[in-house]
Amino acid sequence: MKSRLFGVLLFIETAALLLTAAVSWFYHVRCGEDDYRAFLITAAITGIVGLGLYLWGRWRKKNIDNDDTFVIVSLSWILFSLFGMLPFLFSGSIDNITDAFFETISGFTTTGSTILKNIDQQTHGILFWRAIMQWLGGLGIVVFTLAFVPTVAKGSKRATLFAAEAPGMSVEKLSPSMHVTSRILWFIYIFMTLLCAFLYSLGPMSLFDAICHAFTTISTGGYSTHQESIAFFRSNYIEYVAIAFMILSAINFSMFYFLITGRWHLLRKNEEVRVYLTSIVVLTLVFVVLFLVAPQLNGVTGQQLASYPKGGKDVFKTSLFHVASMLSNTGFASQNSNYDLWGMLFVMLTLLMQIVGGCAGSASGGIKISRVIVLFKFIKNSLKELIQPTGVFTVKMSGQSIDELTVRRVCNFFSWFMILLILNVLVLTWSGMSLEDAGIAFLTCFSNLGMGSGATGPSASLADLPTMAKWILSADMLLGRLEIITVLLIFFRSTWVTAKSVRNKN
Repeated sequence: MKSRLFGVLLFIETAALLLTAAVSWFYHVRCGEDDYRAFLITAAITGIVGLGLYLWGRWRKKNIDNDDTFVIVSLSWILFSLFGMLPFLFSGSIDNITDAFFETISGFTTTGSTILKNIDQQTHGILFWRAIMQWLGGLGIVVFTLAFVPTVAKGSKRATLFAAEAPGMSVEKLSPSMHVTSRILWFIYIFMTLLCAFLYSLGPMSLFDAICHAFTTISTGGYSTHQESIAFFRSNYIEYVAIAFMILSAINFSMFYFLITGRWHLLRKNEEVRVYLTSIVVLTLVFVVLFLVAPQLNGVTGQQLASYPKGGKDVFKTSLFHVASMLSNTGFASQNSNYDLWGMLFVMLTLLMQIVGGCAGSASGGIKISRVIVLFKFIKNSLKELIQPTGVFTVKMSGQSIDELTVRRVCNFFSWFMILLILNVLVLTWSGMSLEDAGIAFLTCFSNLGMGSGATGPSASLADLPTMAKWILSADMLLGRLEIITVLLIFFRSTWVTAKSVRNKN
């Protein structure tokens, strides 16, 4: 059954490659670009392998075990990246496997880290492929399959597959059927993409740029068709459209369904959304104040002053864009957005936003606001228990009690997060990175933002990172996108032994 599902997943990637080949052919006729062959060859290879896996799976066991779901979800992202990197290699856009895999998994996980130093010189086909990779990864490759090819899994296995890939503490079903839930979320996702592309096209963006940026805005991926990112267009209108959709894309997509169906009360009472929107307002005001106060402080250099936005409107727009881009983990850059030049306080706040991220159930990365809320309330209750040992305290969110299992999972997540941080710092420093750069690089890639500070900062090139570091950070991107546990479980012997023993019994 796993083989059959992998085959279906590769069929989906083949369809995306053929669509990209069509776009590339159009620009071959129009501009003489010649990369369509790379996409056709990759589509042929991917399709043949997918067909082989599908046919092999038809003769295998028809059921999916719970243990299988973690293997399926983790390996599907790796498979997509392995085949997805081939157009970069075949077209000559990237000349080595390490950089090609790094660029591709960064795309599918919507991290947005790039090793390309010449984005403006890339062909339209490569630029479109980078954008569609992020769009497919935004809500999830497996969730897309469950939405439009529901026959690959049945009943509770759909929910298990969905939960293994969907970000957040738990799965919020919008329908008794997980197939219908997946489809609802994807229809909302598609509608938002079309609306975003339309509004972008009304500004100084070509239709091609509008579509590509809509893909990478709604997915909170951050890949752009230009090296300067959003700043290339020198347009306040484009920046405000990007701000609006970056903020919306980091909200749980279920909330939009409740809004459409008239259940406004569920949106109003959602504590995570309230905290998220309040954080945007407060952090924007904090950055505005910092920009106004910083020039008056001693020790501020001329380079820092030159990098600050000028004028009240520009200060507000830069602050709001920066907060929306970092908190949603999109990573777009606007004018005057090289925060590495602003000063250490700006950088620390930026890294904090990257780590936290947006809401559960959204396209955003990070550890999610809901987990932070639960952790703080758990710590608060722990302190209360020291003062009132006989008291009974429960963690509540949006007026509802959080069960002990969920609280324990949140604590486990943060424990694994700290373990991975320590291990990554040790290994990345061994690969040749400085201690500071190693820590920031892990936080950046795990949070699926892609732009950190120093060696991974706005003015740095990730192509200059050590080869070993690129492979480690690629793994961090996947760990962050699938939120640790789904990936780690495939390294436990019990995951494979249990699945094997069940098959033998059958």
